[in-house]
Amino acid sequence: MKKLLAIFTISLLGLLPTVVCAAGPNSTAEQAPEQRGLLTKDQIRLAQERLRAEGLEPGPANGELTPQTEKALRQYQEKKSIPVSGALDQETLRELQLSLPPSGTGGR
Repeated sequence: MKKLLAIFTISLLGLLPTVVCAAGPNSTAEQAPEQRGLLTKDQIRLAQERLRAEGLEPGPANGELTPQTEKALRQYQEKKSIPVSGALDQETLRELQLSLPPSGTGGR
């Protein structure tokens, strides 16, 4: 039993760096591919404009999810006490009074 517990603990420790890197609060990695496919450029541009209206600096309103836009999203999420991800997720879109387009109408 002790041997099994030791193996389990070691395997969890092996995964820890992956989990921390993938979910780090200061990550400026690109948005998930499934998110890029769901959001139109117009929606991203509108979100950038709304972030600017909130006093944040999302960069140019060009419809591109840039590191500057992600930083503004994290600041907005923190300000609104919603989970901080730096992504235009469902809860952030709702706070910004935006919604996902109907299925199959991505912006690319």
